[in-house]
Amino acid sequence: MKFNTMYVSKWADGDPDDVTVIETPTYTLHSMTAGDSCDRIAVIGTYCRANDIHSIVLCPGFTHSMVAQVTEEVGNNVAVAVSRSDGPGSAISTGVRSEAKRDLELKQ
Repeated sequence: MKFNTMYVSKWADGDPDDVTVIETPTYTLHSMTAGDSCDRIAVIGTYCRANDIHSIVLCPGFTHSMVAQVTEEVGNNVAVAVSRSDGPGSAISTGVRSEAKRDLELKQ
């Protein structure tokens, strides 16, 4: 049996159909960039059920209510965790994410 986990990043131009999979004989990591679509939570749930995911790690961009929605969507048999950072780490990633978002808006 393999342990199947998934990392989900909430990113404006993400495509939930574009999933990267890394495998070892006993572990599979699925990486999804969920985008800003209103059906993001349902997409995560559908993917988890289709791929027998045991654990999800959500990026820091997921709010508490979104985490609760994901937890409800995937059910009691999937562990849901959230990646968080300390103050300096959050400042670094927030700055880079803001710059990337601004670049995306300029391209549109």
